[in-house]
Amino acid sequence: MIPREITKFYNKYKQKLYTVSLRITGDSFDAEEIVQDTVIKYLRTGKASGMSEQQTEAWLRKACTRASIDMLRVRRGLKVKLEKYAEEDSEEDSTEQWERLFREETPDEIIGRVRMKLQQMPDGYRTVLSLILFEGYDYSEAAQILGVEESTVRSQYMRGKRKLAEMVKMK
Repeated sequence: MIPREITKFYNKYKQKLYTVSLRITGDSFDAEEIVQDTVIKYLRTGKASGMSEQQTEAWLRKACTRASIDMLRVRRGLKVKLEKYAEEDSEEDSTEQWERLFREETPDEIIGRVRMKLQQMPDGYRTVLSLILFEGYDYSEAAQILGVEESTVRSQYMRGKRKLAEMVKMK
């Protein structure tokens, strides 16, 4: 690729990748660095030649997600934080609380408060919620990405969802 094509390619994917990374890392500088590293990695691997646009975006999102989690592991000890809270919680309790919280609000109000509060959550909760709610991974995929047991991901998801609902309710 020539520089102009590289710039066009980067501009096409930078916002999507930045959003993914920011949700996980909670740090705009880390997110920007990860986006740049992800695009460079993609271009250096030579994958650009044989992939469809959909495959390219999927590869970039997955690589960005993994790089963001790696950044957390290195800088904040995410695995230790996740394992610390590995006990099981009741999925039904948090789901009922979540649904009750949002019955009378507009979607825009909910989304704005959820996004703001998500950034204030501890790394472990924020990462698991981002992987499952926003990136669409299931429990086993998230566990594999994070390098922890599936039960740990399930409990972090339930606790994180409950904590996020409490934080959003407090306004």
